[in-house]
Amino acid sequence: MLLAFAFLIGFLGVVYLLVKRRNPFGNSKNVKVLERHYVDRNCSVVLVRVMENYYFLLVTPNSATVLKELSQTEIGQIEQSEGFSRLLFKKLGKHEKRNEEK
Repeated sequence: MLLAFAFLIGFLGVVYLLVKRRNPFGNSKNVKVLERHYVDRNCSVVLVRVMENYYFLLVTPNSATVLKELSQTEIGQIEQSEGFSRLLFKKLGKHEKRNEEK
C-alpha cells in the first residue's frame, strides 16, 4: 500500500511538471491576465496586460476578440484599483447593475 501511494505521488509530480512546461504564458512577464468576468459558461470578458498596453478581450471557446484598447487615462484608473465590473460597464457605456435596479 505504501508503494502504491509513493507511485501515485510520483505520477502526480510528473504530470504537474509536464503541464507547467507546456503552458507558455504561465510565468510570462509580458502577458498577464488581470481580471476575468464570466458572461456565461463559455464566454468571458478578460482584462489583459500585454507589455505596457491594456486590453478588454471577449473570449469564447473558438475565438478571442479585442473589445477595446485602453488609453493612458483609463490605465491610470485601473492602477488605482477600481473594480473590474464598474470599469467595464463604464467603458462600455452602461450603468452598473445596482443603478439599473433603482
